[in-house]
This record gives sequence, C-alpha cells and structure tokens, in this order.
Amino acid sequence: MADQLTTLVRDLRGIAEEFLYDDGMLGTVLAFVLVFGGSAAAVLLIVLVAGLLA
Repeated sequence: MADQLTTLVRDLRGIAEEFLYDDGMLGTVLAFVLVFGGSAAAVLLIVLVAGLLA
C-alpha cells in the first residue's frame, strides 16, 4: 500500500513540475481561470442583486 501511495505522489509531483515549467500551459490555464472566473462572478453578482431587489 505504501509503495502505491509513493508511486502516486511521485507521479502527481511530476505532473505538477511539468505544468509549472511549461509556460504555455500555465498561461492558458490562468487565462481560462480569469475569463471564466470573472464571468461566473459577474453572473453570481447579478443573481444576488436580483435576489435582493425582489
């Protein structure tokens, strides 16, 4: 069991390192988070304001 967990942790660490060292991928994910996070926040704000005014 410990060997399987060690392998899993090593694999996840490798994926994280690859992600951090690949500038193109990091930029793409950050852009995705900013665009869709901002859109989600705007929709949530509209829903909350509409709920308060109702």
